[in-house]
Amino acid sequence: MVTAPAAIAGRPRVSVVLPTHNRVALLERAVESVLGQTTADIELIIVDDVSQDGTGAYLATLGKRDSRVRAVRTAAAKGGAGARNEGLRFCRGEWTAFLDDDDQWLPTKLQRQLELLSANPSAVACSCGYVRCLPSGASKDVQVVAEATLQQLLEGSVLGSASLCMCSTRVLMEIGGFDPTLRSAQDMDLWIRLRQRGEIVACREFLVLYQVHTGPRISTDMNSQYAGSRRFYFKHRHLMDEPLRRHRVAYTCFIMSRQHDRGIRRRCHYLALALLNAAPRVSLKYAMSSVPRLVRDSILK
Repeated sequence: MVTAPAAIAGRPRVSVVLPTHNRVALLERAVESVLGQTTADIELIIVDDVSQDGTGAYLATLGKRDSRVRAVRTAAAKGGAGARNEGLRFCRGEWTAFLDDDDQWLPTKLQRQLELLSANPSAVACSCGYVRCLPSGASKDVQVVAEATLQQLLEGSVLGSASLCMCSTRVLMEIGGFDPTLRSAQDMDLWIRLRQRGEIVACREFLVLYQVHTGPRISTDMNSQYAGSRRFYFKHRHLMDEPLRRHRVAYTCFIMSRQHDRGIRRRCHYLALALLNAAPRVSLKYAMSSVPRLVRDSILK
């Protein structure tokens, strides 16, 4: 459980938590996007999750350059959720925002979210649109769901990643931050627990650059995706009606069909379960995604 530090006079309006692990080249870009915000009343807490590259040296110089920056190093690897919770322990702001080290904010991200939250006093959190940036240089604007219901949040990732999130620090502390037992779907889980405490609003503007790259990422690790999806289902199934339960089971089986370290027959079995449980349109999507992979992998083996 995360506990809040004592209130301090003159605290910043927004605390920004940025976890990082062995990505110093990407980290510099993410940090500059925070320090370049039009909202200057912030503190930036960078959590170095036992990096072994040049992260430590970079953070040492950064702290001298800008007094708003605080670097924290974990004693042992905690992963994304654990590192964010470590940073949350030091947050002093009324609001907390998160940024992954491979993403970037556009300059007005915090300002626009603060304006929307001020206009909606009952809201406990805010998301925003984002730009999906591909390695090819192509990009796609992605709009998140405005005024998302609990059922929509249980169904899928309709509010985006942690890099889009700004939320009440008080509420975040009360719900215990991120769930470190989830290897994936940590952001979905957080949005659900925030939504249970109040409204969530969303900026229509595209304020975050979500970078799709070829380096190690949870979103492309099917074993982590499966483990997180399974844990997410059992954690929240009491909130789901029967069709939604079938949808989540179908998705988890679909992820199983994409695990390259499993046998082809086993993967075909799970794809069949996914197709049986999913709605027709979703079944077609699953089949079009997994069948070519299964054919390719069976030939390569």
